[in-house]
Amino acid sequence: MSGKSVCRILFGLALTVLLAACSSGGAPVAQTTTTVNLTAQDTFKYDPATITAKVGQPIHVVLTNKGVLVHSFVIDELNVKVANVQGGGTGDATFTPTQAGTYVFYCEQPGHRAAGMTGTLVVSQ
Repeated sequence: MSGKSVCRILFGLALTVLLAACSSGGAPVAQTTTTVNLTAQDTFKYDPATITAKVGQPIHVVLTNKGVLVHSFVIDELNVKVANVQGGGTGDATFTPTQAGTYVFYCEQPGHRAAGMTGTLVVSQ
């Protein structure tokens, strides 16, 4: 085998390895964190009342209490809780949903959930 043939074979192998490393079968791309600015109001409402996300997408919820009553943000199924945010204050939590679905979030202060202080997190694939 000539020197040129060996060089061509080695070049072909190197190119194959390089292309395989660059293919979509490599390591997963890290998801960027999405920040959701959520307000809690003394009218027993969240704004926005619906949050959308994707499976595997980190979500950073920043809860701002626009009222004077204490409010919170809870999603039981995802073990997420921002507790006891005083009037005018803020609290936050970061979480990553691992399954698609619709999840209810609510204020855990006595009577607030019953008064309608709920919202929805919709997680898609």
